[in-house]
Amino acid sequence: MEKEKEPVMSLSKERKIARKKEIEQMKRNAVISKIVSICVVVVLCVGLVSYIGYSIYRRATRVTPNSNYSSQLNDNGFIDGVEASSLLNLVDYKSIKVPLSEVEYSDESVAKDIEKAVEAKKTLNKETDAAIADGTIVNIDYVGTVDGKEFEGGNTNEKGADLKIGSNTYVDDFEKQLIGHKIGDEVTVNVTFPDDYENKELAGKDAEFKVVINGIYDVPEFTDAFVKENLSEYASNVEDYKKYLKDTNYASNLTKYIETYLADNTTVISYPEKYVKQLKSIMKFEEQSYYEAMNQYYLENLGTQAFRSFEEYTGMSESKYDKYLTEPVQKQVKANLIYQAILEKEGISVSEADYISYLETQGKTKEDYDKEVESYGKGFVIQKMVKIKALELVKGMVTVE
Repeated sequence: MEKEKEPVMSLSKERKIARKKEIEQMKRNAVISKIVSICVVVVLCVGLVSYIGYSIYRRATRVTPNSNYSSQLNDNGFIDGVEASSLLNLVDYKSIKVPLSEVEYSDESVAKDIEKAVEAKKTLNKETDAAIADGTIVNIDYVGTVDGKEFEGGNTNEKGADLKIGSNTYVDDFEKQLIGHKIGDEVTVNVTFPDDYENKELAGKDAEFKVVINGIYDVPEFTDAFVKENLSEYASNVEDYKKYLKDTNYASNLTKYIETYLADNTTVISYPEKYVKQLKSIMKFEEQSYYEAMNQYYLENLGTQAFRSFEEYTGMSESKYDKYLTEPVQKQVKANLIYQAILEKEGISVSEADYISYLETQGKTKEDYDKEVESYGKGFVIQKMVKIKALELVKGMVTVE
């Protein structure tokens, strides 16, 4: 049977169908184009909103350097418009018990201070016949080699280096190998650098030093005569100087203990925003001033900048640095609030006369006070007296046991 033939489509009908398909494709393309356009607009809007949002955020968080140290402070050293007591859960500062072991100054510490005092007056002797012993301070020159080659930092270049035998300042048993030798001796010292030595190129390696003994220092004895000649502003004899060391360091240690105790046991309910912002501005001003001074010094002395930018100096972007300031500033604000709150609760205020009197106990004068005020303003200067007075009050209330 013959297969039935399919009807043949007319040319005009084929064109109509093709046209219809073209129109449908054009509609689809228009829809897709519209969707893409909408997406692009949305993305641009989101980006614009994000940019505007970030700009607003940076305007709100950017810290502007400010050198007005006394801004936000009254002339009595209190934070302007702030009742510190209401912003803190202040620890009971009237019943603090301090362990004696935390604040006393030991006999060992006194001995170390005396040792430093006499060694500061040492004189180099290049003619003595004395032999080097443990505790002797010598002046030496040396050249160090590893496998016969000099290494960086291993040569004094005949400039001389002071070394106290037994201080363990030098590597391995370098110092011990000098014991028994005298001025003018040339000594070969063999050592092994430790495996964890900071200079990795030398770590674990054997080294040889050619050492020349240039001289041995004469160190004076710690006697009443020494105290009268060199430490008369503190004491007139040995026992009085030891007492001076014990008393002044005890007082300093007690103050530090109280400062830490007050900070650790007090919580801040709310920070005064204007004062926080001002301290951030001052801290940034000080950092930028130091950065600029360093660059100026390097330019004048080395012909190059120390840092290419403030960001390079801080190691972070400006926005991160501004954020970083929050923690140290809040710590300082908390301390200032604590001292102010103590004086508020005790009904005590301080004045410039109080601070001038304090300066006089430190060997300074009213002229020094005037210079401080000229540089920092009265409020900032008197605020230091707020801290001094508050700590004095608490020190008079604590029990040391």
